[in-house]
Amino acid sequence: MKEWEKELQIYTLNPAPPKKRDLQEYIVLCLTENNENYFSWFLHYYERTVNDKVIGIVQDYAMYGHFLDIKQAYITGMYKALMKYDLSRNVPFVVFKEYAAMREVHDYIRTMRGLTIQSSDEYLRLRKVMRLYREYGQKTDDATIQRIASELQEKPGLIKELITAGIRNTQFVDFYRQYADEDSEESNEEIAADGTSDTEKLFFKIERAEKIMEAFESLNYRERRMVSAHLGFCMECYATHYYDKADLDEDGNPKRKTHPKEAFIDIALDHGLASPDTADKTYRRALIKIKKQLENGDL
Repeated sequence: MKEWEKELQIYTLNPAPPKKRDLQEYIVLCLTENNENYFSWFLHYYERTVNDKVIGIVQDYAMYGHFLDIKQAYITGMYKALMKYDLSRNVPFVVFKEYAAMREVHDYIRTMRGLTIQSSDEYLRLRKVMRLYREYGQKTDDATIQRIASELQEKPGLIKELITAGIRNTQFVDFYRQYADEDSEESNEEIAADGTSDTEKLFFKIERAEKIMEAFESLNYRERRMVSAHLGFCMECYATHYYDKADLDEDGNPKRKTHPKEAFIDIALDHGLASPDTADKTYRRALIKIKKQLENGDL
């Protein structure tokens, strides 16, 4: 087994642990019995999903060679989320952990910016190199390297480095398609995101999202509750959907549903307010607070 094949299965246990119908059961057992072995069992069955997410990040950010590091960052974020997870909130762990997991990934990306392809222009250059590499018979002899370098007006040494990175990524994605299809119970709608995305825009979009979340967390409980209720997301994990265990699909699994956007009259009734106007004013004051904090943070 090649090294990059092993990276896909570092949490695979042999023999496989007893399988639960709902992975949430492992998390419940982990916390109620204070036994982290159950988290290892959870990872055994959830690793394919983690691989899906991470390979998408590798493609989006053109971070070839960083798959394992990004995967470990994602898992670290999951573990940190587990330490803060409260079963009484009735939020599935796979939803709750996402913010913490992705924040850990983004911290890693920020740290490694200098060692990766940093712009969409540079990524486009890599794509051109790989296109020529395929057109010229997928050869890496000196003559072919020099031919590509001359056509793109680049140094032969850089062309070699880009081809090496491109070959490794192509092999990895091809293998991953095979791996994900074999005995997989996950739904793989898209293995990796399209590499035409603008890396810098994605990066700064993440920065803004984290600042907005920090501003939201600075609100008091009542304000957070009204903003999240009116906009339709979970105030604990920011998810816009949830899994309804009272409504099962044909396979007996909870259906995924969108958080409803509550009207001010419903919010007023939930909080015992005198009128919908009071809920409306509280909501708008909260938005003003968020806006001011973002302005002070130069975003």
